[in-house]
Amino acid sequence: MNLQIKKAINIFTTIFVIGATVFLLLHTTKFSLELCLLSFTYIFVFVIRDFILKIDLHRITGILFLFFQLALALVIFVWSGSFFAQIFVLILIGEFTLRHSRNLSIIFTIVSYTFSLLSLMIYNNFPPFEQIYALLPRVIEYFAIFGISHLAQIAFHQKNQLASDHALLQSASIELEKKSILQERTRISREIHDSVGHTLTSAIVGLQCASHAIEKKNYSLAKDMIGRTKAHINSGLDDVRSSVHLLRENVLGPQFIPELIKLIDETKKQTNVEIACEVDTTISNLSSLIEITLYRALQEGLTNGIRHGSSTYFHFSLTQHSDYIEFTLFNNGKSPIQIVHGFGLKTMKERVTDVGGKLSISNKFSANGVTLKIKIPIQAKSTGQE
Repeated sequence: MNLQIKKAINIFTTIFVIGATVFLLLHTTKFSLELCLLSFTYIFVFVIRDFILKIDLHRITGILFLFFQLALALVIFVWSGSFFAQIFVLILIGEFTLRHSRNLSIIFTIVSYTFSLLSLMIYNNFPPFEQIYALLPRVIEYFAIFGISHLAQIAFHQKNQLASDHALLQSASIELEKKSILQERTRISREIHDSVGHTLTSAIVGLQCASHAIEKKNYSLAKDMIGRTKAHINSGLDDVRSSVHLLRENVLGPQFIPELIKLIDETKKQTNVEIACEVDTTISNLSSLIEITLYRALQEGLTNGIRHGSSTYFHFSLTQHSDYIEFTLFNNGKSPIQIVHGFGLKTMKERVTDVGGKLSISNKFSANGVTLKIKIPIQAKSTGQE
């Protein structure tokens, strides 16, 4: 129960108690100073409880306070004999039920009714049963108040639960939005690194070749290499534009195998490295995420081999087995003592992991060179966008 509802209930019940007290004093035939003091004491106790001491009725002190009020109400009931004195008891039943469990509230209701009936018998000097049996149906009033209060308690609980769930949903929505933004930034950084990095590496190698040709006064070769580099940079710009498109669509479609071959041919032409290629052209029905992963892995593998390993030879194979796709890229470059995963390799591993695959990089099989292997289960295609 939230604070605003609790305040509203306290104000409402206080007004109701004051009103019932006024009607009690006007209605009773046994009006006296003592009854006035008792009635105003009840009001004073009620106000002290809710607005000064602010006793928590959920705790044991609150329960004891409610029983104390019940006893005081029954004394007033016996003293006055007025129906309005029962309103105090009914209000207490409602308050107790709103703040406690159903079983405990039923006990309080039974106790209240039993002592109210006993108080009425005391007021009537214990008349024979024939004179009090008509009072027994009043149990309906007590349990009706209990029922209404219990339903109100359920409604308050559901309202609070809905408010809590809404707050959690809102929080989750904000976190999801932050996560989506972070994922999109990661995608952008991956695409920029893969496409621009490969283009710049190839351009640097091409310019170095042109520089060596100029030193040897082989101007025709230098001019040819500069022309190739320029063409490759232009192609790189187109690749950047394609990357922007891929960020939006994330799909290569039927051009997957041709794009791989094109990447290999352009790298061979621009850098003068030798690339042996074995690609299963029957590969099909791969998810777009797997296609992008394999394409970027080849691009990053070639770039790293040329830039860091000074590789002059690559052997690339892409084959489809019964339940997985196998990607292998070997280069004859310098074999590092320890393979350090920089941004490019971390990005590659993240891509492979995202489609359920495994990546391994090894330099164990030769004195020079590094082998990059990727295995991706074919069933992982269901995780991609179609």
